[in-house]
Amino acid sequence: MSIRLGKFRPLAMLKRAVRDEGGVSAVTVAISLAVLAPMALGIFDVFSMTEQRGKLQDALDAAALYAARSPVFTTPEIDTIGDKSLLANLQLIHGASLKASNFVLQGNQVVADASVQLAAYAPMEFTHQPVQVHSEVTRAGNNLEVALVLDNTGSMAGTPMTQLQSAANQLIDLVVADTQTPYYTKMAVVPYSNAVNAGAYVNAVRGPATVAQSPIQAACTNQPGCTKMKFTTAAGGSAVTWNVSNCVSERIGVHAYDDVAPTAAFPNTYVGWVYPPSNGSNPCIATGIQPLTSNKTTLHNLINGLTTGGSTAGHIGVGWGWYMVSPNWGGLWPSGSQPANYASDHLIKAVILMTDGAFNTAYCKGAVSQLSSATDGSAGASNTHTNCASPNGDAFSQAQTLCTAMKGHPNNIVIYTVGFLHGGNDPQAAAILSNCATDAQHYYLPTTGGSLQAAFQSIAADLNRLRISH
Repeated sequence: MSIRLGKFRPLAMLKRAVRDEGGVSAVTVAISLAVLAPMALGIFDVFSMTEQRGKLQDALDAAALYAARSPVFTTPEIDTIGDKSLLANLQLIHGASLKASNFVLQGNQVVADASVQLAAYAPMEFTHQPVQVHSEVTRAGNNLEVALVLDNTGSMAGTPMTQLQSAANQLIDLVVADTQTPYYTKMAVVPYSNAVNAGAYVNAVRGPATVAQSPIQAACTNQPGCTKMKFTTAAGGSAVTWNVSNCVSERIGVHAYDDVAPTAAFPNTYVGWVYPPSNGSNPCIATGIQPLTSNKTTLHNLINGLTTGGSTAGHIGVGWGWYMVSPNWGGLWPSGSQPANYASDHLIKAVILMTDGAFNTAYCKGAVSQLSSATDGSAGASNTHTNCASPNGDAFSQAQTLCTAMKGHPNNIVIYTVGFLHGGNDPQAAAILSNCATDAQHYYLPTTGGSLQAAFQSIAADLNRLRISH
């Protein structure tokens, strides 16, 4: 026997049930509707929630990625950029509204959350929680090693130094990140005037001094290396005897323009000595070098303690800016201050060179050389110069050669130059800085404290852009 099934027609069955005079079917249908209708509406809510969650997740992921790629480094800035991007990309279904969004910078990650409130169709007995999604994006990044080389010469005394300190302190806060993982940012500081103070590192970079006997013997005459040196000045007359200092001058010979590390095994790799004049002109600069560090307090304390005096041996500052980020010199510094290798992945090395005037001071055998300035007597009187010429030539040509070597392969160091010409136009200073900078976009000539601060802010923004790009 076979049974023939007809088509299932729920609407027709419902109509027949409603017409049932016995009322049993009507009651059943009414109960069913009371149960099934809210369930159907609840299912519609779930469907709407699922659809909206997908749209919200896509928009939040895109906004977090956009914020991560932006050149900003504070949570308020990240939040503003993320919110704008989310609103531009978010598709809301009918009746839905964005309830909240939040973008936070946590280390090198942008962490984002957002929620949307849906229109509710099911009865209030059903839970109507907002749709919530979460997204995290790790920013692309680079490690950053920066040497800040600052002019501390006598012409910076007073207001110019105060303005420099303010701008440099802001630069530190903008560049050195509070979180040093997964990428680090470190800064070194090289104050310079007529020389650079090597501080506790002086014997390692120059060699230890031999105690000079009294009276001075030949080994300590016209030859650096003793605690005192006797020599004839460019003014002539009787020989003078000056004491050695912790300051150092340029390196000469085959390693004058490279970053080979100084070592006792090869004395020709040592940097030059400095015997400051006994009359107090061109003294050894008071503040010493600071190797790479991420400790902002250390950096701020050094900047706030800067003093002024002396003429401008800018080429020595240039050389030491290079040494601070050179891996070849790393063995001289504490472990946390040792620069990474040039070929390291995700690494940017930069030198920021600031001066307020032309370079006018070079050395010969530990004293300022005869005719040290190419244009005038700004490096001091002849009775404070030795009677021999600098083996490397003037400070301008030395600085140019060092900059060219730094920028070249395999070093590829980015060089920013800042000429703080608060005293007016200085063509020679402008020429030095223009030639030394990586290119015209890395060259600044501020004339006021405000424009100096703006220049440092621009450099900080560019360094931060480099930090988050490959």
